[in-house]
Amino acid sequence: MPKKKAYLVHATDKSLIISEQPPFPFPVLGIITVAALFPEEEWEVRVVDEDKESVDLNVKADLVGISTLTLNAPHAYELANHFRSRWIPVVMGGLHVTYEPEEALKYCDAVVLGETEGAMPRLLADFTKGAMKRTYFSPNPLPNFGIPYARRDLLRRYHHRYLIAVQATRGCPHQCEFCSVPLFFGNQYRYRPVEDVVVEIKEALGSYHKLYVFFVDDNIGGNPKYAKELFQALIPLKIRWASFASLKMAEDPELLDLAEKSGCVELFIGFESLEQANLNMAGKFWLKTEKFADNVRDLHQAGIIVQGAFIFGHDGDTKDIFRRTVEFVQKTGIEVPIFGILTPYPGTILRRRLVLEKRILSGDDWRHYDGSHVLFRPALMTPEELQEGYFWAKKYCCAPRSIISRLFRAPLKNFPLALALNFSMWRSKMRQIHARWKGSLRAPAKW
Repeated sequence: MPKKKAYLVHATDKSLIISEQPPFPFPVLGIITVAALFPEEEWEVRVVDEDKESVDLNVKADLVGISTLTLNAPHAYELANHFRSRWIPVVMGGLHVTYEPEEALKYCDAVVLGETEGAMPRLLADFTKGAMKRTYFSPNPLPNFGIPYARRDLLRRYHHRYLIAVQATRGCPHQCEFCSVPLFFGNQYRYRPVEDVVVEIKEALGSYHKLYVFFVDDNIGGNPKYAKELFQALIPLKIRWASFASLKMAEDPELLDLAEKSGCVELFIGFESLEQANLNMAGKFWLKTEKFADNVRDLHQAGIIVQGAFIFGHDGDTKDIFRRTVEFVQKTGIEVPIFGILTPYPGTILRRRLVLEKRILSGDDWRHYDGSHVLFRPALMTPEELQEGYFWAKKYCCAPRSIISRLFRAPLKNFPLALALNFSMWRSKMRQIHARWKGSLRAPAKW
């Protein structure tokens, strides 16, 4: 019997101008993890990362699977409609679909809510019998999500040129108001056996000979005991790695030391705000703004590049928040600052609160849910002031002289990498700024 054919798409709307995008492909672990759930003896699977390649609209397939982010949802629905017009069943999944299943079901035949691993075997069995249901979900969060190794062999060669994506943990122990991760993963923080992670990295490195590993975990140090065990096991591999983390890592000297010894070169960390009241309201009361400078210093002493994320538009933000944040970034030498506008993503506590307060401005134009549009009425400034301040801060910090100035305030251990990260994203940042803002680099007097 010939194998059935599956076509899996990571949908991206290329017409959108997205900032903070490096020129190389970011690891797309989701679709190749889903691909690993298709029995190879029954299915032939193809995957497409639309960020770097085009979807084959005439592909011959028995089943199409589409995953997407909120801002790409309209485009993903267009793709789903196209394949259904050719009488090919379409399944959709991911964060947006999980929180907006009724919307998604207008465009596809079935949705997978939450984690795919616990639902996919039942979906494929039902599909084979010709009795696929409309909705599938994992009955319970998978305790250690012991999944097959991702099908990296299905990606194009350029995906392996810079980074290898691996996942060691899922979820986050915190409950931030603006974050959609906790509910998606069942409000639990879970981790794979360390030996499984090490074996997967060894296999990936053996196939592609790459030195950089990116852990796509939402919070790699969320369980310090597990993180220490993992980092200890990574030391013999002699890799260089990066991930997302909490500032709590900077307050654990042993954890930070092991991270450095295991090859950590960069951490994406959410500072979110310089106002303690904002952090408290967002559920990040365990962060203390008076410790931020010391936290950055400790990370730098470990030779770790800090990619620091700040969100503008919290209810405690006044018009001087932009200037104060830029000054902090430049003074502390945060190598790669990432600025965003508070965004009420589906599934978040923030969205529910702003809807109740009747402060949402743009309805459900999902294409604007990229962290660069003002989608609600701020408390202490106008929407126009929030939008202008965001662009001013971004333009100031991505100016070449600003980049060089703060990099010389940071350790020189990974200076070339930090420089490359800044200038690799410079073009996409400036493209967005030039397309949507004509303001000056000089801060307006009213700030």
